[in-house]
Amino acid sequence: MREFVRTTLIWVLVAFLGETIFAPMMSIRGIAPDFAVIALVILALAAGSMPATAAGFLIGLVQDLSNPPLLGLHALCKSGLGFGLGRLRGRLVYGMPVVEAIVLMLAVLVHDLVFLLVQNGFGNQISLGSFFLQSMPVAVYTGGVGLVVLRIVEFLGILRPEE
Repeated sequence: MREFVRTTLIWVLVAFLGETIFAPMMSIRGIAPDFAVIALVILALAAGSMPATAAGFLIGLVQDLSNPPLLGLHALCKSGLGFGLGRLRGRLVYGMPVVEAIVLMLAVLVHDLVFLLVQNGFGNQISLGSFFLQSMPVAVYTGGVGLVVLRIVEFLGILRPEE
């Protein structure tokens, strides 16, 4: 029970404090790390796919409250992402920064691609310019910042290889 409380506290703090306090302070020309995805990766690697799916839905729903016309789109993308990341849990080698950075970057890119596809109704009017000019730098920035956050979480004993 203590481990559950500690893991939940960590991902909630990373997601909400990161998005509201640290992301605006770290923003460079509108590019900021995606702390919600970092929190989802932490939870998926620590607890598996079911908790990450539920947490992804909750994080996405909170993000959707600021954009009522697209209500549910962030929740859909984040819950699907949480499930996929949770399925990777037993297949990743912990402690390899290159692998963790790639997972963080791919998580951001997959989330943004699914978001753009659904937002544009799977039409042919997808703006690849915004994907490459906005999502790619956010993915790289999230990968770098996420490595630091993952090292802190690993130091706290939250991330361990699955038995």
